[in-house]
Amino acid sequence: MTGPLNLRRHPKAEPVVDPSADPRLDEGLALFNEGHHWHAHESWEPLWMGLEGDDKLFLQGYIMAAAMLVQYGKGVRRGVENHWANVQFRLRGKAARWGLDPVPFLAQLEPYGEDARSGAALAREVGLVQARRVQAP
Repeated sequence: MTGPLNLRRHPKAEPVVDPSADPRLDEGLALFNEGHHWHAHESWEPLWMGLEGDDKLFLQGYIMAAAMLVQYGKGVRRGVENHWANVQFRLRGKAARWGLDPVPFLAQLEPYGEDARSGAALAREVGLVQARRVQAP
């Protein structure tokens, strides 16, 4: 993992009471799933600023996944490796939250992280990774 963990809400951000009902979450998901990873990152960031604790880390995992795919698309191997380490730290072993299940999400991202780690060509299509809400059973 790289970088410090900030679990506090940004002092200028309004607290987010129910992230699952915040339109910025769905806006970011739609952008992400259309392959607009940078814009998804930008959509989620103001929401992230209003979160605290585990909620903040969870969303940060998705933000970093978006940044990881941007770096992958640009061929920045070290950026992919760093972001992948951070994504795993924030999402691995976590339960679904707000209808987002990190287990299948991480499984989709793993080949991209492995490409960077192994020295393989960064040649996968980044638009194939999807972040979808799951329906409660």
